[in-house]
Amino acid sequence: MTRTNRHCIGVAVLAMVVLLSGVGFAGSEGSDVKKITYKTIGDRELNLYINYPPGWKPSDTRPAIVFFFGGAWRGGSVAQFEVQADYLARRGLVAARADYRIKNKDGITPDKCVEDARSAVRWMRKNCKLLGIDPKKLIVSGGSAGGHLAACMMIPKSVEAGGDDLSISTIPQAMVLFNPVLNFENEDMMKRFGVDKNIAGKISPTKYLTKKSPPALILFGTNDGLKVHGDEYWGKAEGLGVRAEKYLAEGQGHGFFNRSPWRERTLIAVDKFLASLGYLKGEPTMKAAEEESVGPGRAGILRRLAAMDKDGDKKLSRDEAQGRLKSNFERLDSNDDGFIDREELGKLAERLGRGERRRGGHPDTRGWPSLFEPNLSDADKPKGVWTVSDGVLTASEDQAIWTTRDYESFILDLEFKTASGTNSGVVVYCTDTKNWIPNSVEIQIADDFAEEWAKSPDTWHCGAIFGHLAPTKSAVKKPGEWNRFTVTCRGKNIDVVLNGEKVTSMDMSLWTSGKKNPDGSEIPSWLPKPYATLATKGKIGLQGKHAGAPIWFRNIKIKELK
Repeated sequence: MTRTNRHCIGVAVLAMVVLLSGVGFAGSEGSDVKKITYKTIGDRELNLYINYPPGWKPSDTRPAIVFFFGGAWRGGSVAQFEVQADYLARRGLVAARADYRIKNKDGITPDKCVEDARSAVRWMRKNCKLLGIDPKKLIVSGGSAGGHLAACMMIPKSVEAGGDDLSISTIPQAMVLFNPVLNFENEDMMKRFGVDKNIAGKISPTKYLTKKSPPALILFGTNDGLKVHGDEYWGKAEGLGVRAEKYLAEGQGHGFFNRSPWRERTLIAVDKFLASLGYLKGEPTMKAAEEESVGPGRAGILRRLAAMDKDGDKKLSRDEAQGRLKSNFERLDSNDDGFIDREELGKLAERLGRGERRRGGHPDTRGWPSLFEPNLSDADKPKGVWTVSDGVLTASEDQAIWTTRDYESFILDLEFKTASGTNSGVVVYCTDTKNWIPNSVEIQIADDFAEEWAKSPDTWHCGAIFGHLAPTKSAVKKPGEWNRFTVTCRGKNIDVVLNGEKVTSMDMSLWTSGKKNPDGSEIPSWLPKPYATLATKGKIGLQGKHAGAPIWFRNIKIKELK
């Protein structure tokens, strides 16, 4: 810990069988999918990927829904809502997923993303007879930045693309918004994403909420720093008498809906919401997923693998992988060749076929290199402070030990043991070991049983991203017992698993202030740099004997990610 602290958000890594067996994937016994270009900018074609319902005809007048993927207006993929689009098409909707320009590919700012989204909605209404939809029964949806784009459709006059037919309204009949950004009028956000005040005002949906605004279902995890956007919207909607349903996933962080069991649970909620508006009939056909589930066996998994294998080379690239298979890609790619082949998936299938369950979120570290040599010859450390005995590393003073090289994307797995009152930490992305506190990210280690730390802020608890993000729960064991930590760092995304519980999941790009967290809580004054601006490559360190109590580490392993 940087001084004294704790707290963090998280989401458990669930059974891979849930990943593969929860709901049908588009392309494997799924609804029919077509690609249609709705807009061309230079050489860039922007497409709609459309799932048609069983029995669909161009002469139909079906309700329609269009999804916008998330990715902080910088990245992301139309694959994000494949499962949702497939399911809702099976239920009778024409379900589209819209591609749009993003910063990493097109060098644009969020207002251009909004322009593309508005173009997509106008194209769908204009081409309603081609799509077999009712233009007066259009639903918009999206997650995070995509939720922001969807919500911006309710704004009568916003940023507009040249050449668009502005006589065609973008205002939808309903909105389904997954952890959306709903207000851009924030100095930190404007600076971070290169948007001036005038444009920010034009793309802030809550500002335009009126009595005539469409009904909405807004879904957030209770531990999502962006939930303040939902709170503001819900409060204003209640005062206006506008329907804005609230779905809260207890203890969940940002993007919770992308994985089982929340993917299934949120789809059921979406189904019921749309049925209440008359766009769907009957009860949801989706079944709620359990936290753990026994797999469908080797044959079933290999069939799903074949369905995803678009190029027929009998192995999956990251682009081909879907759902939780994509999010757990590194875990399954055991030989680090950038593909998941039949042998790797077959091994998983055999375990699941025997009814084994995945109980924890920790990787198999056999074959992984140690972070430090056994004699610490490759470590940057103060003389006489850090010692190793029988494989256990400890320090006699409050001074950190560091790697001599930088790490960028990696999984760090280790065990630690606290004493009564221990307060320590694992430090990543450090760019200045002499002044590491403001120039790195610390994952907190603390004796949560000690009264001093139990009463401290949540962002000081064990498993927290110190001072910034609290853990979903306290999962640390009592002093004297060994704990296991798995810290996964990939760019701005950091996930923390403590004793089999995924307790923290952070997207650093959301931390655009050095004074306040996204939920409005205060950041300690000695951590003034916005995490969104920190480098995501640096040294890894372990904090020493801080606050007068010792800390012990062992089995410190690392796997670098491609």
